Amino acid sequence: MELRYKRQGECIRCGQCCVNEDCEHFQSGEPATCLIHDKDRPLKCTLFPEMPPILFESCGFYFLDTWENNKVVKRNL
Repeated sequence: MELRYKRQGECIRCGQCCVNEDCEHFQSGEPATCLIHDKDRPLKCTLFPEMPPILFESCGFYFLDTWENNKVVKRNL
């Protein structure tokens, strides 16, 4: 079975994955910083965001809806 959504884009270190999880490695500021970003991040960090409803305008990721002719899905929360 084909997955409906394909994640595209790249991490731009916006910090949204850390804020949502109340991560101990997150350091707020401009720009926000993950203290272990270049090291062994947990799998949940590497996979964030997994589904389109969990997206933020500042996130560098977006999804293509393969059931809707690869329509771009990016929600502003």
